[in-house]
Amino acid sequence: MDEAEFDSAANWKPFERADAAKAEAQAVRCTSLAAALWGKTSGDLQPQLRSPHPVIPPGFELTDFRKLEQWAQSMTSACSGDPRFSWLPRTQRLTEWQARLEIVRRAIEYLERQ
Repeated sequence: MDEAEFDSAANWKPFERADAAKAEAQAVRCTSLAAALWGKTSGDLQPQLRSPHPVIPPGFELTDFRKLEQWAQSMTSACSGDPRFSWLPRTQRLTEWQARLEIVRRAIEYLERQ
């Protein structure tokens, strides 16, 4: 298969302004959920981990939590020594990202039961 055949088979769509706006809105929503769920400091993680289920911030859907879970999983992997993520600050402890990932997983489990 040559490049032209690949492009025609893939049925590519140009990346348009609306696509960029949608991606930006998703990033803002994910960041907002992260701040609401995890707080601002590592100390804010402890109450969420101690409770039977995390406090679920209003205004977010299960799909938002799943996207945040994917992002947290990638950050957890990045902090485990993947050289592609060497730009991350070394001061960010893996245990904090593991805690964040656990909180979002528990939130998803809770929402799925509702």
